[in-house]
Amino acid sequence: TWHTHDHLLALRAGHARRSRGKLKLVRSYRAAQHISMLPWNRVLFGPGCDGLICVSPETARRNAAIRGGRPVVGVFGAVDLARFAPKLRNLATMRDFGLMPEHQVVGIVARVQPHRRFDLLLDACEILFRENAQARMLVIGRGTRREELLDEPARQRGIADRLILAGYRNQDFADALHCIDVFTFLVPGSDGTCRALLEAAACGIPAVTSARGALPEIVEDGKTGLIVPETPQALATAWQQLLQDVSLRTRFGEAARARAQQLFAPPHYAQAVEKLYETLLEHH
Repeated sequence: TWHTHDHLLALRAGHARRSRGKLKLVRSYRAAQHISMLPWNRVLFGPGCDGLICVSPETARRNAAIRGGRPVVGVFGAVDLARFAPKLRNLATMRDFGLMPEHQVVGIVARVQPHRRFDLLLDACEILFRENAQARMLVIGRGTRREELLDEPARQRGIADRLILAGYRNQDFADALHCIDVFTFLVPGSDGTCRALLEAAACGIPAVTSARGALPEIVEDGKTGLIVPETPQALATAWQQLLQDVSLRTRFGEAARARAQQLFAPPHYAQAVEKLYETLLEHH
């Protein structure tokens, strides 16, 4: 099960079979936050499931207490390593975005919502754009409040002409990612695995992120990217450092791709889940 509603349905439907050891219930918890010790959570995530799958190893460790010794595993999300393999920029996509070869691009993939800290993003962009005339910010994502949270604040700051609003991308999403020199991610969304960040890593793009959720586990600070405080100056400084230092950017990008091949490959995820299933089935 993946959500509370189907978890409760499965508990009710399978109660008799679970009590006889004929059925195992596994819950996937897709947020990186610590599960609060509220009474109903202690039931659902304790005896209410035989196994628990979390979005990262540290998340699993943080949630071990609520499990009471029952099996719990933390495994990173999985991405299509072939689709998101490193490659050169697609010129047609570049033209579609109004990008020139000399432009240096910071990019983010996120739904435009208040909690994703677009205010912080724009404040940092102001600083970066003052220091770097070739810098651009590519925003991939949609949201019903985009005008309020992104378009109008960018106009008020006088930076709208250097903000590229790509909207939602589907077939050409990988090509859009490859237009980015430095990926950035501030606040995880509803998917705690931060899939877009994993896909950027698979593309060989270094990242600048905050320390929220599973981000410090996905990005190795000083190896595949930089983890910085949530301040405009810290963000802008990290972006500029990677944009200006091609060798550092290349080294981080290659390390990010290697880490993706090791930890974000579908077989790695499948093996971890299969091992959990085998453990549960061995104990009737």
